Amino acid sequence: MSSNVATKVAGDETDRFSGYQPLRPWVSAYGGHIFSSFSAAEWFIRGHRAELVRSGQLIVRRGAAGSLVGPQFERVVLDILRGESLRTLEQEAAA
Repeated sequence: MSSNVATKVAGDETDRFSGYQPLRPWVSAYGGHIFSSFSAAEWFIRGHRAELVRSGQLIVRRGAAGSLVGPQFERVVLDILRGESLRTLEQEAAA
């Protein structure tokens, strides 16, 4: 995981709760382009939880309430996916 991807942007909307929403509605509204299902989003979060929390775009909550995602969650997810894609290409080139 790349630590530079997950740096919180100072002074952005992540400093207010109003920009956050529960994960499930976010996946329903916006996640289809990235995640095929809510389970796929949960799997991605399990693998990148620390990076997402450090970015300020994931607030982990336990129980039925579920986690909250911030207004820049999609950007951070895309940054992580781009980083993974580049690492894959580099590994293939080195092989």
